[in-house]
This record gives sequence, C-alpha cells and structure tokens, in this order.
Amino acid sequence: MPRPSQPPDPGTFSVIQPPPDQQSYARLGVFYFGLCDDDVALSPVLYAGSAVLKPACVDMTNAKSPAPTMEEWRKARTSAYGQTELKKVGVVEEEVIQGVVVKHYS
Repeated sequence: MPRPSQPPDPGTFSVIQPPPDQQSYARLGVFYFGLCDDDVALSPVLYAGSAVLKPACVDMTNAKSPAPTMEEWRKARTSAYGQTELKKVGVVEEEVIQGVVVKHYS
C-alpha cells in the first residue's frame, strides 16, 4: 500500500543541476537575508568623487517622492511578488516597484 504524500520539510530545497557544459565549474549562490531597520530611508549614497560609481547612482534631487523606508520597500516587494508582469529588456526582465526599476537576471 503506497504511503500518503507528506508536505516537504521547510528546510529542504531542490537543487537543479547545471547544463552539462557547466557542470565542471564551481557554483555560487547569493542570498538576500540582510535587512536594515524598518525606519531607515533607502536613499542612494552619491559618490561625487568616483567616475565609475557616479553614473550608476540615482539622482534623488528631483525625485517626486522621498526614498522609501525599509518597511515600505519590504512590503512593496513582497506584495508585488508574482503579481507584476515582468517586461523583457534584452536578457534582463524588469518590473517597477514604487517607482524603482527592479532588474531580474536569470
């Protein structure tokens, strides 16, 4: 008699094997677990002296609204999960959350 299926253990996750031509390479996973306090404003740090970093920074001087707090951003990201249609831009998929373009690389 077959056993009834049991829900997966929350500590267990599935591992997907890389394509055959990449199996000899070391794999690296990046996980996002660090969050700052809920009341911290997530405004970008502007590096005026860096020719490399300055173009990548967001100019908040003409922003229509203040930078979101960590709490606002966390709630917006979690409520948008699976609800937003991603827009394909080249090899990247993008969505806009609270006026911020979020890029998904897969």
